[in-house]
Amino acid sequence: MNEGIAEIARSRADRIPAALGSVALQAGGQAAAEELEYCVKTLGLKGVEVPAHVGDKELSDPDFEPFWAKVEALGAVVFIHPNSFTQPRRFREHYFSNVIGNPLDTTMALHWLIFDGVLERYPDLKIIASHGGGFLPGYSGRIDHAWGARSDSRGSLPKPPSYYLKKIYLDTIVFTTHRLEAMAKLFGVDKILLGTGYPYDMAEYDPIGHIASVASLSPSDVAAIAGGNAKQLFGL
Repeated sequence: MNEGIAEIARSRADRIPAALGSVALQAGGQAAAEELEYCVKTLGLKGVEVPAHVGDKELSDPDFEPFWAKVEALGAVVFIHPNSFTQPRRFREHYFSNVIGNPLDTTMALHWLIFDGVLERYPDLKIIASHGGGFLPGYSGRIDHAWGARSDSRGSLPKPPSYYLKKIYLDTIVFTTHRLEAMAKLFGVDKILLGTGYPYDMAEYDPIGHIASVASLSPSDVAAIAGGNAKQLFGL
């Protein structure tokens, strides 16, 4: 699959200046690290996409430590996309498996990466969280409160959880201008990337218009979110 993606990117370099591959985290962190290195050094890919959980394991599982170490060492980009929530009993109707389950899956992944110290141990990670980072960016005050109020939440984390959350890149698939505006204000315009969700039914149908409709964003802000930030992140 990675070789196929690399070939498509090479054949359409005018349309695809950067591409991401994939790694089989279920094979273990060391195997994933080796495949990542092959993707970046041999195939010329800029990083990989990973799910928000891997079977029964969270992305912060100690087994994946070699993978995160290699991600930072290579300066690779990791795009986290949900694969629905692991306990779907209450999500059976109304497409809740996607409407609630997908952003909740990403929300959980970010919590684990922060509270288990992955972002503390590897401060230079370049992580993109799909769908605006799920629900966490809209309620990040709760994680800081828990960190300050409870020793079991604080653990060995030396800084408030939101410090690490602000290192994450977020895409624009949040569907409302007020949510996008809040993300830009809280995280900074430079952390927001254009998302489309194309061609799925939960896509943002007018991604450029969505950004441009936020009145508080300047033309340079819109240009950054629409592509400039991605150019910087991928080194283009």
